[in-house]
Amino acid sequence: MEINTIYIISQVITVIYYGVLSSSYLLKKREKILLANFVAHIGQTTAMCMLNGYTGAAMAVIMMLRDIAFLFQEKKKNKKLDMPILIVSIILIIVLTIFTYNGPLSLLSVGATLITTFALWQKNVKRYKLLGIIAGLMWLAYNIFIVSIMGIILESILVICSIIGFIKDNAGLEKE
Repeated sequence: MEINTIYIISQVITVIYYGVLSSSYLLKKREKILLANFVAHIGQTTAMCMLNGYTGAAMAVIMMLRDIAFLFQEKKKNKKLDMPILIVSIILIIVLTIFTYNGPLSLLSVGATLITTFALWQKNVKRYKLLGIIAGLMWLAYNIFIVSIMGIILESILVICSIIGFIKDNAGLEKE
């Protein structure tokens, strides 16, 4: 790993997108979670590309598209779109994985994307927070794989935030 200007910029972007992403685990409303995720995935795509983590970047693009589709579906209250959004997301994940595959460890980002896609699709915020812990651990391992120092540190914090959000939500301590 060479610490150069591109690496430093990628780490600054990583700090920003993890700040936004962390807030999503402390939110209760699905619409707000989707909007925060969309904004975070813009930064994630950029930072992952800068670190040559192309599978992770591809998954972040899919997550942006997925979040927009779910947000649109949520606003329209159109339940008929639920299954098509899930199917299209899974197809895109498979296709982009084929083109960006970089060894078995690159599949960590794919697994995390599949888990969060399912978590958002089924609309249960408590399950979203629980599955976010599992997905977070996978993203943590992926950040180790692409050698993103800030990604490692901040994903660890994000996992802690998701655990706190899950515990608070289940203990009834969190307010709408």
